Amino acid sequence: MNKERQTALLKENFFIALDVIRAHKLRSSLIILGVAIGVTALMGMVSILLGLTEKIKQDVRSSEKTVVVLMKYDFFVQGGMNEAVLRRKDITEEDARAVKEESKTLEHVSLLVEPRNRPPSTLRYGNEKSRMISIIGSEPSLFHIWSLDLDEGRMFTEEELARRAKVVVLGRSPRRDLFPSVDPIGKQILIENDTYTVVGTFVERKTLFGNLAENFAVIPYTTYMGNMWRRMDDRRVAGALRDGVSLEAAKDDVIRIMRVRRKLKANQDNDFAVTSSDAAVEFLDRLTAPVAAVLAAISSIALLVGGIGVMNMMLVSVTERTGEIGIRKAVGATRMDILWQFLIEAGTLTGIGGVLGILGGWLSASGVSALTGLPSNLSPFYVVLAVIFSVGIGIFFGLYPANRASKLDPAIAMCYAK
Repeated sequence: MNKERQTALLKENFFIALDVIRAHKLRSSLIILGVAIGVTALMGMVSILLGLTEKIKQDVRSSEKTVVVLMKYDFFVQGGMNEAVLRRKDITEEDARAVKEESKTLEHVSLLVEPRNRPPSTLRYGNEKSRMISIIGSEPSLFHIWSLDLDEGRMFTEEELARRAKVVVLGRSPRRDLFPSVDPIGKQILIENDTYTVVGTFVERKTLFGNLAENFAVIPYTTYMGNMWRRMDDRRVAGALRDGVSLEAAKDDVIRIMRVRRKLKANQDNDFAVTSSDAAVEFLDRLTAPVAAVLAAISSIALLVGGIGVMNMMLVSVTERTGEIGIRKAVGATRMDILWQFLIEAGTLTGIGGVLGILGGWLSASGVSALTGLPSNLSPFYVVLAVIFSVGIGIFFGLYPANRASKLDPAIAMCYAK
């Protein structure tokens, strides 16, 4: 019976709150608007941030298989790099060959060579010039590791790799820049001061980074080492995870091979790093978490302003309804009944603002996505959290006025009754 009474009392107080909102439309609307603006700002930014994060993760995981990478040091490691790490031995062609021959957990293993600490390259064909792109030296198996699809021509062969042939496979961006209306296969282009034959082009890659994800060209790593290598360039070994093999097992396998090669003792740390394509996703999570917290803190200022408005309105409401409170107490309402009446009024006000703010945040994020192409994503978790937070703001800032109302002496309060 007590539970039924509490349910009936909550329902009654909710309808009283709606009556009060209707009776004071302008004042209530301003409070609701303040909360709605805060929630709109919060939900809009969270929606865009979640959409961006999810899209970047999809782009990072664009390969159909998980990729394990052996490198000199981990770019995504926390705590930064020290001098000892920077002085580590470089990854070599022999390391790549050992991983390829000895690993039972990886397939399509390839040595990758890329420029570092120097400007990107510009390709030329006649009077045409490409934008700045990255030149990557690799083995033909890179085609399988990165799940790249060819648009025209072919990938270079093992025989071309062995004889350091000057052949190149173009990403979509340089292909479009150099050959807007010409078949590129078999054409001669300039990379730095050397002439290369185009043997293939890759298909367009639809990612958040647009042309940036297509600004590359691939040549045999042997050709790269013979013609383009600089001392600071980066060498690493990449391999795709075999079906049925766990990521940790593959990492342990590569670590075992490298520790044996470098004759490391049991008490010595690895002088190399083994990571995976998922490391970029983990790094992204570490990066976006504090950004999301800062955005939430900034947008919450508007909610706090709305909460202060709720407190002000409830204090005015308590003063205006002193007589009503006295009558309710005189006919049997307890202190808790009065307390809950005003708390529910405050929570209803901010709850309505929260619902309107969620709708506004979704509409604003959708508008930004339509205008800029940035993805947006509003998860049910954040919708529920926004409603709870907005109602909580009302209850928190309504607590003092509600407590003040509940403590009124009924005999004195009734003197204000009209």
